[in-house]
Amino acid sequence: MDLTVRGLMSMSYCPNCGGKVDETDVFCRRCGFNMAHLRASLNRIEESVRAVIMERIDGIKRRDAEAIRKIVDEEYYTKFDDWPPFERQGMDGLRREAEALKVLKEYNYEISDLRIDILGGDVALASFIIRYRGRIRSLDFNVRSRVTMVLLKREGGWRLVHEHWSRIPEGGGWRGRLL
Repeated sequence: MDLTVRGLMSMSYCPNCGGKVDETDVFCRRCGFNMAHLRASLNRIEESVRAVIMERIDGIKRRDAEAIRKIVDEEYYTKFDDWPPFERQGMDGLRREAEALKVLKEYNYEISDLRIDILGGDVALASFIIRYRGRIRSLDFNVRSRVTMVLLKREGGWRLVHEHWSRIPEGGGWRGRLL
């Protein structure tokens, strides 16, 4: 069964028999499959993925490198960051981030447009916009970025396997132009 949380509310076919269903149907009219149970189950999965994402971002705010490390799959983890170096990193990137957290003085954030897709039951793809502000050493920052996170269900929970953070240019000067 390959369903997405985002597409769930407009699900028009039963995953059991392929029969047409309405988003308000509790059971499939053709085979009796419990659509309400499926919707509730996917909502629980979405919430557990959302909790990992929030732990990741809150870990930065709390300057808690260990909490961040616990939600990362150390075997597969990779990251493209919106801070230098602008190259693919592995666990070395998290170690550099842990050092930066020691000199982070302030961090606040707002997340918008969060979308979580569950692919095949053990892979989740999350994307969102984040605005984060703060101070590191004597540098004030105010950054808006697009973030994509890939999570894998392992060892009884969701683990981050990839993050891609890319800054959104401020001021709109990029609109209508190819970069």
